[in-house]
Amino acid sequence: MSFVSVLHSLPRRKHKDFFGRMKLKLRIIGDPILAAKAKPVTEIDDELIDISQDMIQIMHHSHGVGLAGNQVGLLKRIVVIDFDAPTDDDGNPLPLETPGEKQLIPLMPITLINPEIISYSEEKCGFEEGCLSVPKIYANVVRSSRVVLRTQLLNGPTVLAECGGFLARVLQHEIDHLDGNIYLQRVSDEDMKPVQSQVAKLLRKSAPRNFKIRKLV
Repeated sequence: MSFVSVLHSLPRRKHKDFFGRMKLKLRIIGDPILAAKAKPVTEIDDELIDISQDMIQIMHHSHGVGLAGNQVGLLKRIVVIDFDAPTDDDGNPLPLETPGEKQLIPLMPITLINPEIISYSEEKCGFEEGCLSVPKIYANVVRSSRVVLRTQLLNGPTVLAECGGFLARVLQHEIDHLDGNIYLQRVSDEDMKPVQSQVAKLLRKSAPRNFKIRKLV
């Protein structure tokens, strides 16, 4: 299972431009906005609703499961997420184990406003991640298996819930973006070796000459 996957589509609102009236553009590693910390959203208004819809369209068009404001050039603490509920090999639904999964997965696609993780489980697990801002490069990342999320949903309610499974990983990945971090910063030196040449090639194409990945592990 890849972190970036083909998703089911949803009805899309019509805009003059596919990427929305703000002409949102997917940013690639090396763009300085990906290393900046996003600012809290202070008001949910029509403009933010339009931004949310545009981000969902870009995420679906790019076959992603999550997208953060920084990734489309917006320093706003907004995240969109959409993925299918887990199933077994025969396509039968698997039980959702945590309150956050039970609450949020049936609502997808969802837009999170000012999401924050207030606690992380000590139990950790590795999983192959990818990123729309680091195209076609996948590497193992070790993260907490469960987190406690606090966020406001676009339609108003505030959520405070423990989240596990794939949702916990997506949340950590996307909130990292809001804090100016990308997943490659959490890849160990050993796990980076198989993709080092791909990363170097991408950086030569998209990043400034002296760009360095600031490791967090």
